[in-house]
Amino acid sequence: MIERLESLIGLSEIKDFHQAIASRPPKSIRPRIDRSCSIPPFPTTPVPWYPQGLQLLDPNIRPGGFLEYAAADYYIQDSASMLPLAMLDIQPDDWICDLCAAPGGKASAIAENLGPDGFLLANEVISGRLDVLRYALSRTGRANYAICNLDPEPLADALAGRFDKVLVDVPCSGQSLLGRKRQSDSSFSASHVQHCAARAKRILTSALGLVRPGGRLVLSTCTFAIEENEAQIDAILEAYGDSVSMVEFVALKNWESVIRQGCYRLWPHRDRCAGGFAAAIEVKNAIEPLAKGKIDSRTDRSRSTLKHSSKPPKSKLNSKLTNSEDLVVSLGQLHIEKHSQKAIWFGYEPGAMRFTNQFGTQLAQGLRIAQVSADRIEPYLGLAMLASELFEPAQVLELDSPSAESFMLGQSLLKDPAIISTSSTPWCVAKWKGKPLGWLKSASNRWNNYLPTWARFTSFATNSSSNPDDEPLE
Repeated sequence: MIERLESLIGLSEIKDFHQAIASRPPKSIRPRIDRSCSIPPFPTTPVPWYPQGLQLLDPNIRPGGFLEYAAADYYIQDSASMLPLAMLDIQPDDWICDLCAAPGGKASAIAENLGPDGFLLANEVISGRLDVLRYALSRTGRANYAICNLDPEPLADALAGRFDKVLVDVPCSGQSLLGRKRQSDSSFSASHVQHCAARAKRILTSALGLVRPGGRLVLSTCTFAIEENEAQIDAILEAYGDSVSMVEFVALKNWESVIRQGCYRLWPHRDRCAGGFAAAIEVKNAIEPLAKGKIDSRTDRSRSTLKHSSKPPKSKLNSKLTNSEDLVVSLGQLHIEKHSQKAIWFGYEPGAMRFTNQFGTQLAQGLRIAQVSADRIEPYLGLAMLASELFEPAQVLELDSPSAESFMLGQSLLKDPAIISTSSTPWCVAKWKGKPLGWLKSASNRWNNYLPTWARFTSFATNSSSNPDDEPLE
């Protein structure tokens, strides 16, 4: 790829580029919107292209090892992944689809920026990545989203022209992940790049069909290959002519691609990040979702299918009062809509509820709040993490820092014998500095820890000199 890179950065930069992609990039975080006044426990500087994000100044700091991270004050995210967020221009009541959403860094940023009447559909094709996506979204404290698990083509067929914005962080060759040991030199091979470029074209064909006229599609990648970046934009503009146009960003002029106006690139040796690409397309006229001949591509995997019903979706979803709902209500006061599907209860803010009323729960499900079987209930972490205006727990246990650390390590906590609970539920939300951490359940002389294994800490930055790879794949 050296020959191609010279057209982008110049021969004099090639050596610095090679050294940068072989090294771990500087770390960065994105503070949660409603916690923006919180001061991170380490020195930072704003991300130039996305001031909501912060780059760490000390490379030895492990941002995932602090109670502030446990309390969801911030999301750990490479600052290059924030470039497409700057292009979305999120409005509070937008309907937005994140088509390739896992692990959830961009999806969680979208949910945080939307209002209660806005809606995020977070789609992830690979089922094994849904849990990490649910976890990332649950940390937002919101219920203005639903999670979907469909191939882009049937999704576009079902929801043609429904979204104001569509973000497509396409699966790519992942060349910028080389320094994190999550890719190999083979990511630069011509055959691999061509395979990824063909897959991207198929996904983009469907993605365009999801955008309403006047809406916007944002493409992003974590690769440097022209075939997966500028060439994709050229193919869209050529295929759809006057139905689409580029969106340019004056504030991002410093990062504009030298070979394609309206495309923007970040480089690891210039920008203190892993590197990446992003561009935005305005859709002027409706795009047929199944216009397969427009951009030539081949299917790279077996496709999920969505069965369509001729019957209109039901306006009410299993809303009959049952003992199951009584158990959910016993956990605390919910200020969101709640509905069940089989044994699982889901929660929705108004925008998400409108989507669910229209399309049902077979297509996508909202925030998981609890699972009920017989007369037993087990609440999910996402319910505990909801913002206080959306959920008031029946019981709260405020923890000091040592107890909060013990909780995050998965340990049970001893009860204070002087405190007698009068709650009708044994479930309690553990909080630190007024911010939720997860669920505890009352036993005779202790609080049993119900923090999921995958959410627990193994150590804290203050008592560990290790620097494990705790950053998500974004």
